[in-house]
Amino acid sequence: MRKLFQVYSATSAASLALHLVSVWMALGVSILLLALSGSNFGAETQVGPRSAPWTPSGAFIGAVWSVLYSLMGIALWRANAAEPSRRSSVRIAIVALVAFCLVWPFYAFGTSSRWPGLLGNLGILALALNAVRVSWPTSRDAALLLLPVAVWIIIATATIVDGARRYGW
Repeated sequence: MRKLFQVYSATSAASLALHLVSVWMALGVSILLLALSGSNFGAETQVGPRSAPWTPSGAFIGAVWSVLYSLMGIALWRANAAEPSRRSSVRIAIVALVAFCLVWPFYAFGTSSRWPGLLGNLGILALALNAVRVSWPTSRDAALLLLPVAVWIIIATATIVDGARRYGW
């Protein structure tokens, strides 16, 4: 176990692989739990009669999140290069962001209202910007890898707000 922690805390290629596998395993568990819960993964909240006309397809959204989870895993790995006194705060900020992203579908798709998704997006945006802020002084690579999460959440929030403006909350 100690050896695994040493690899996880390193800046080596093995550590990078371990971080990516960790994030992807967490995503896999989240998807499995969603499937077991009988969720339709938000099919009715994606492109449909109540969506903004410029809402991306579900496949595109899935592809974007695949890239974003990979970027968050790499950012977590880059946090290992942060100065030791700040390393844990950077890791905590990134892990909190990943965790909040993983639970988003559970509350956003559990209702026909747009409010849970909107509030969740605002929470993710706040966590992403906080992770960038915490990472920036010691690991600019990690901070820059997290910026696309904030950009995507702004776009996703705009689709929710536009759909609500057109078709009601």
